[in-house]
Amino acid sequence: MRTFLSRHFILFLLLLASLGALYHRSTSQEKHCRLTITLVDGQTKKPISGLIRCLTQSGNQAVPVGGALARGQGLEGKDALPDWYVITESAEILLPRQPLKLEAFAGLETELASVSIDLSGRDQESLTIPLRSFSQVSRQGWYGGNTHLHLSNLNKDQADRYLREIPRADHLDVLFISYLERAVVDKDYITNRYPLGDLKQFWSTGVLVNNGEEHRHNFGDQGEGFGHVMLLNIRNLVQPVSIGPGISHQGTDGTALQSGIDAAHRQGGVAIWCHNNWGMEDVPNFVSRKLEAQNIFDGGTHGSYEDSFYHYLNAGIRVPFSTGTDWFMYDLARVYTKVVGDLGIKSWLDALVAGRSFISNGPLFELTVGGQEVGDTVNLKSGREVQVKGKAIGRVNFEKLQLIKNGKVIAEVDPRSSKDHFEARLDRGVEIDEPGWLALRISTKANNEFGRQLFGHTSPIYITVDGKSIRIKDEVEYLMKQMEDARQTVATKSLFATKEERERVLSIYTRGMETLRGPGASLR
Repeated sequence: MRTFLSRHFILFLLLLASLGALYHRSTSQEKHCRLTITLVDGQTKKPISGLIRCLTQSGNQAVPVGGALARGQGLEGKDALPDWYVITESAEILLPRQPLKLEAFAGLETELASVSIDLSGRDQESLTIPLRSFSQVSRQGWYGGNTHLHLSNLNKDQADRYLREIPRADHLDVLFISYLERAVVDKDYITNRYPLGDLKQFWSTGVLVNNGEEHRHNFGDQGEGFGHVMLLNIRNLVQPVSIGPGISHQGTDGTALQSGIDAAHRQGGVAIWCHNNWGMEDVPNFVSRKLEAQNIFDGGTHGSYEDSFYHYLNAGIRVPFSTGTDWFMYDLARVYTKVVGDLGIKSWLDALVAGRSFISNGPLFELTVGGQEVGDTVNLKSGREVQVKGKAIGRVNFEKLQLIKNGKVIAEVDPRSSKDHFEARLDRGVEIDEPGWLALRISTKANNEFGRQLFGHTSPIYITVDGKSIRIKDEVEYLMKQMEDARQTVATKSLFATKEERERVLSIYTRGMETLRGPGASLR
């Protein structure tokens, strides 16, 4: 009898809770206007996906948007994006019945639109916001991708919605999520539940989504170890996914990342180093041409271009630039690649490997040297002047566009305001008397709409003189010391079961130094 009454009491409480929720929803809707909002391309007038935020008429305070997916879903603390919401072409949202200001944009290629609307006393209203594009990069074969993304602490329906709506609203063309393992906590890594390879259930959104693997090693749960590397467009997981007792709480440190990279290559996959120069096995793998590209600013702003890219390039190692966002899409960061032919996962990665890329969370770039484009090589029989033409264009003032030669700034220009965006152009002759490389970057302390400091850098255009490529002695010696120091740290901190394990891992660094030094290498 007591059990029977208890069950009925619980049912009664659930009924009261349901009625309370319905009442709250009803009263909430009475205080709000149902606004049907549509974002359209300013030129074609066709509906597009994008982001909005709602402010009080003064613009001093953000107003929650009911019924729309929060762009910052899953993000907390300093990474939170509380004000921006996703609009998938056309949506019905709930806004308070008062004078408001709406702001909207789509990806990196449209201006920020601002519209005032008075919803006082309105039950229902509709609004169309045109978004004006200021860039032609998408029409020139450049496609934006995120090469590093994981999601956690979402259920499957939430993760599906995230992957359908947010990349589309950000106007990405390609997105790579990836499987990864960490003892205990990886049970909440929802992206681990997707099958490896192409996730074509999301392709109808216009974004090509592929699931790869983050292959990694740490000393301790979070400590720097051998490093992390993305293995993309692979058919099967490379085992072990995570190496060593620090991250997996089992086994030894007796497997180098290089063996996993080789296994991915045998599957036709691509290997991209993560987190700039974080980790100890990056240099020997770049020296040995095992890595196809390097992510920077994926999961934070650890390090700088000078810490890694410029050393590699000046030592004669060709390294394409790439980027992603790691845990959730906390930024608008992406890498654009110029694809030859139709866009696909392979053709996009082929363009990245070829060095036809630039990275950005704001400005968009164009660069030619003697008519050659990013990733190309300008072959000169003797030193002479070449014509450099560059451009950056962005929604936010990026303050300086700089021309970089062999890691040094040799020219810079200020952007000019053009309607609701900013442009900077550079057109000058550059005297070339030795092998090297040229690239564009921005220099600024300005933030984008998500409060992230703007960054942007093209991959290089390489220059050979009389058949010789750049190879600066001091830079080679710097990388040699990096490998020697890393080898010493790995030998000291690693747990090896046998002498064979120890030798197998340490030989990665020995071979890397031998390769970089090379027989009869010409240094200057």
